[in-house]
Amino acid sequence: MKTKSLFSLTIALLALAGCSENEITEQNPDANKAIGFNTYTAAQARGAKNGLPDVKTSGFGVMAYQTNGAYNPAGAKSEFMNNQKVTWNGSGNAWEYTPSKFWPSGTNDKVSFFAYAPYAGSNGITLVSADASNNPQVNFSLQSNQKDMIDLVVSDPMDGSNGTMDMTSASGTVDFKFLHPLTRVAMEAKTGTDISANTDTKVFITAVSLVHTSKLNSKGTLDMKALTWASNTSDYLASPYALTAASSNGILNLTAASFAGYTTSSIDISSGGTTAISLFPANEYLFLLPVDNATGTAAAGDVQVKIEYDIVNKTSAATHTASNVEKTVNLPAGVLKKGTAYKFTFTVSLNAISFDVTTVEGWGTESNQPVTVP
Repeated sequence: MKTKSLFSLTIALLALAGCSENEITEQNPDANKAIGFNTYTAAQARGAKNGLPDVKTSGFGVMAYQTNGAYNPAGAKSEFMNNQKVTWNGSGNAWEYTPSKFWPSGTNDKVSFFAYAPYAGSNGITLVSADASNNPQVNFSLQSNQKDMIDLVVSDPMDGSNGTMDMTSASGTVDFKFLHPLTRVAMEAKTGTDISANTDTKVFITAVSLVHTSKLNSKGTLDMKALTWASNTSDYLASPYALTAASSNGILNLTAASFAGYTTSSIDISSGGTTAISLFPANEYLFLLPVDNATGTAAAGDVQVKIEYDIVNKTSAATHTASNVEKTVNLPAGVLKKGTAYKFTFTVSLNAISFDVTTVEGWGTESNQPVTVP
C-alpha cells in the first residue's frame, strides 16, 4: 500500500516493426508507419512504491478509437485498440506490443488514445470499451488485502504538452502522461510528551480503523477522458474499516511487543520521542477511491479515524499495568481528494502523574515518656 506526487521519467516505447504483407493495406509511407508510444511518470503498481520496475513487470494497457474527424464522446467511433498490452523487453531495452498497428491514411482519419497501468489482471481492474454515447472506462475495485492495493494510473488525454486525442500519422509518437486518480494515505503517530528516555512507560498503538457513513467507496468507474469517477451510492467499505496487520496481508505494522511481560501485537510509538513513527511498513501506503473527485470530504468528521492504544507502566522486569484507551478523531473537511497524497499524524497526549505537597504536618512538641529498664 506504497511521494508524493508525479515525477517525470521518460522512457521510449518502440512498437514492433515486423508485420506480414496482408497487414499492410496501403503502400504510402504514412500508412506504412507503425504507431509507437512514449510515457513518463514512474507508475506504481501496488501498495508499495515500486515505480517503473513494477510497471515493467505488469505492463500497461491502451484503448484507442478511430474517428472520421474529431473525437466526440457522444459520436461514432471505431475501436482501434482494445486493451492492447504493452510489455517491456529487458534484453532489447524497449517496450513492445503485437501485432503492430499502423496509422490510417484517410484524409480525415484520426485516432485517439487512452492508457492505464498496471495492466488489468487479478487486481480489481476491468476495462469497458467506448461506444457511441460513452468514453472508455476503468471499472476499479479496491483489493480485499490492503497490502495488495495498487496505485492505478491513467493517461491524461488533454494534457497541453502531449495530448493524445485526434492524432494522425503526422503527430509522430503517442506520448502518454500518467496521472494518479486515486487518493493515497500514510499514517504516523507520536506522543505529545517525549518519553523516549523513560524506561518504565511506553505507548503502543494496537488498532486503527476508518469510520464513515457512506463516504468511502469500495468500487468505482473512471471515465478515461474526463478523468472523473462516476457517483456510486451502493458500494462502500465497511464502517469501521479496520486496518489489518501487515503480517496478514494488511497495512498496519503490528509486531509482538516485548516489554515487562506486555506482548500485545502493536506499534511502539514511544521510542521516537516527539518524532512521529510510521504506522505502515516503509514506503507502503493505503490507496482509496477519492471522495467526490477533486472536492474531498464536505465536512470535518465525514471520515473519522478510531485509534486504540495501550499506555503500559512497568512494575517489574516481567510485570506491568496497562491502560487501554480508544479515541475517535475527525479528519478535516476537504481531504481524500482525487490525485492527492495525505499523511495523517496523530499525537497521543499523556497525562503524567505528578505529586504536589500542599501541607506538611509538624511533629509538635515531643512527649517525654519515661521508660524504666529493670
